[in-house]
Amino acid sequence: MAKYKSPGQKRKRIVRIIAFIVFCVVTYGASMLLEYTKTTELGWVKGHKTVVATVTEIKSEEEEYRNLKGRKRYRDIYLVTYSFNLGEESYSSTVEVGLIEFTKLKKGSNINVWYADGDPDINDTESNMKSELASNNSTSNMVEVIPYSLPFALVLYFLLKIIFVRESKKALPKGFYTETSWLDIDDNYVVYLDGNDLVYFNIHHKQSSDVQEAYQKNASMEELKGISQSTKFKRIPLSEIKELTSNHNSDVIHIEHGEDSHSVEFLTQTVKAHALERIRPLIPKTLEYTKKEKTRLQAAMPSTIMLAIFAGLIYYFDGYILNGIMAFISVVWVIPRIISRLIDPTVVEEWVTPEVSKSE
Repeated sequence: MAKYKSPGQKRKRIVRIIAFIVFCVVTYGASMLLEYTKTTELGWVKGHKTVVATVTEIKSEEEEYRNLKGRKRYRDIYLVTYSFNLGEESYSSTVEVGLIEFTKLKKGSNINVWYADGDPDINDTESNMKSELASNNSTSNMVEVIPYSLPFALVLYFLLKIIFVRESKKALPKGFYTETSWLDIDDNYVVYLDGNDLVYFNIHHKQSSDVQEAYQKNASMEELKGISQSTKFKRIPLSEIKELTSNHNSDVIHIEHGEDSHSVEFLTQTVKAHALERIRPLIPKTLEYTKKEKTRLQAAMPSTIMLAIFAGLIYYFDGYILNGIMAFISVVWVIPRIISRLIDPTVVEEWVTPEVSKSE
């Protein structure tokens, strides 16, 4: 097991615990509410009367329904119609019964029926009511509400994960960097300075835990590459690059080498800054350095435009699900990004060869 956890991993564990607690509370609360509702509906059974009724009709029908995924399904239901007399009054009902009881009945046969004392119109078969009473307990009711409480807890988990499980921009977490290497456990990448070369490779998602543990035990680059089951390995001779770009609000460094473009990701912006300090002395001295500081309005403009587009789409379209998704993205990501850019405008640093230097 890895010795150190990143702040994001720690928060992810907390979010999992919260989602599990919510699942338990919602499941228990909903089952208690269901039990109370059933008990109320079955209140008449406590003082019920029993009568022998006569089966007047039996039939089976195919019923259409939709499962939890909204898909159309069909099932057979079994119906029994019976009648009974109390004094001079005659009563008749049609109820659904189980397959076993259905096969035992036929037209004209007798069936025991329970009815409410003082209101015979409330009635059902004895077997149905005994089954209802037997199933009205905490365990059965919990099983009945889990198909609803579990998806709710999962949705809550993913929402909380999106909102809270983010690495702090200023975090330089112990166990995720050395003087010449950086582990991005969120994006599953490892970055190394191997002499004058910048090396990075991806980590198979099933191997991330093993790579993290090995990295924190000072495994070599070759050992980590083997453990990671990497499918993408890149080596960039820093002395030969023609452009390097770093946006201080991003955790990515963009490098142009020959005909290739590389986007090297790091765990946080601070981790990227730590790496950049060690990369800069190794790039060609001939590269021209420029620093572009955007105004607050320029920095916030792209996100503001996105917010305006979302607002327009929500206004003109009536799709609740789509509008909900756009509203969620706006609140969780777009608006905080606008505020962040207004408070801390974007600063872009570039090292570019003179012949491809971008005009101001």
